[in-house]
Amino acid sequence: MSQVAESKAGDVELANFAPHPETPPPKENHETSESSSQGSGPVWLAICFFGIMGSLICYGMVLEYATSGGRKLHELSLILVTSSIYAVVGLTFCHVQEEKETTVPTYKLAVLAVTSMGSTFTSVCSLRYVIFPVQVLAKSCKPIPVMIMGACMGKTYPLKKYLNVAVIVLGVAMFMGMGDKNSGGGDDDKSGPMMYFGIALLFLSLCFDGGTGAYEDKLMSVEHVGPFTLMYNIQKGKAILAFMMLVIFNEVQYFFQMVSETGPILALLGLTGAFGQIFIFVTIAKFGALTCALIGIARKITTLIVSILFFGHKLNWAQTVGLAISIGAMIFNFVDKTSKKKKPPATPLPEVAENPDETKEQKPLLEDDEDLPESEQDAFPDANAKDDVEQR
Repeated sequence: MSQVAESKAGDVELANFAPHPETPPPKENHETSESSSQGSGPVWLAICFFGIMGSLICYGMVLEYATSGGRKLHELSLILVTSSIYAVVGLTFCHVQEEKETTVPTYKLAVLAVTSMGSTFTSVCSLRYVIFPVQVLAKSCKPIPVMIMGACMGKTYPLKKYLNVAVIVLGVAMFMGMGDKNSGGGDDDKSGPMMYFGIALLFLSLCFDGGTGAYEDKLMSVEHVGPFTLMYNIQKGKAILAFMMLVIFNEVQYFFQMVSETGPILALLGLTGAFGQIFIFVTIAKFGALTCALIGIARKITTLIVSILFFGHKLNWAQTVGLAISIGAMIFNFVDKTSKKKKPPATPLPEVAENPDETKEQKPLLEDDEDLPESEQDAFPDANAKDDVEQR
């Protein structure tokens, strides 16, 4: 899923949050976020929590069922069906929210569709070679390509962030590399040498995610686009690309065969993913991105537990330790961000002018990246943003 890009809008209304599983929602203003959460009660919080948990855990279970026990998903068929469902949902909510027409040129939206398509294709294709829990954990390594891209753009990161990444990678490596040959779950063929090819596909998927988020962030800073408008255009583009590739590779007949055999599964994946995204947008609008990120961590952990128990994955002591290390590092990263957010920022005193009317309120140049949900965050928010300020 998990991933994804968001705008830097300051409003917390639902219509201002960027959509799409691989395209994360936007950064909101501190004050509006707090006032929004004060006006939302425990009933809405419960709805958002169970909506995200239920829909996305269901998505994960269906995806693992469709790619385990010798079953395979045809990636282009999956993208065509699910992206069509996402596009319909996005277009519907465009009209419901009465979003204004976007100013983003079509060719730029096409670039986002291509990078998002690449992320989805490589991520689903990796499940031919790795088990689902490995995919979930590997997605936690998103900081690696993010930090690489950030370093190339001149950003610097604190030492503890590098250590946090190293701990996550260590845990994932222990989980993936120290499994027994007969580990259960009917996927013993995914523990051989081809597993490393699956890992390479996952890393490529993370790179596509990083590219999608960075390019979308750039567009959001200069263009106008509503969240569901963005969702509709990107998913429509992915559906068109998937159809074109089916025609080019002469797999249209195979697509209809796959739909007849796995149509309900593909439809369920599209519906659960789309509605999971809707609940994410509502959560961010009403309670802020940190609450959404906390629910996201709980969803990841629950998905791993359900996968291990329901699909019979047997873990040895080394894999158990690796899993615990990875989860602990993710939780520590979130707690660190939360503790920083709770510290009230130092508000500079306004300049004293001879004429009181000339006194101007001073505002920070950039908002803190900690406001972004986990799927969009520059996984380590306290990177040096000086270069970004100069460019903007």
